[in-house]
Amino acid sequence: MIQRLPGVGPKMAYIIENICWDTQSGIGVDTHMHRIFPKLGWVSSQSKTPEHTRKELQAWLPQEYWKDVNLLWVGFGQEVQQEKSKILRKALDCSRPYEALKLLQKLGLDVRKEGAKLGWTDEIESILRRTL
Repeated sequence: MIQRLPGVGPKMAYIIENICWDTQSGIGVDTHMHRIFPKLGWVSSQSKTPEHTRKELQAWLPQEYWKDVNLLWVGFGQEVQQEKSKILRKALDCSRPYEALKLLQKLGLDVRKEGAKLGWTDEIESILRRTL
């Protein structure tokens, strides 16, 4: 496996395998995914490493979805954890802002606090007062 090359760990090996050969023998789980998946209830809160998170995720997620997990969740996780204003603006502008804000809250983003920093308090409160 490509993982035998210096500096190539499991995450990168699975990503390369997916992109170069269109095969999925595992999910490339990074730190951001490792942090958010327990909050979604997708893996145990006891998961200690990205590799452990990968194994738990693969235990229940059908293999046909493995190729998309890294692509879909890495950028999202990065924005939730590092680019809070960017992901908050996306949530406010999307077609289902209430659900988007609730997801961000579930992942530990204090949408009210971040919104206040940006002058978006009224907009956020208006959306959060809505019911499904």
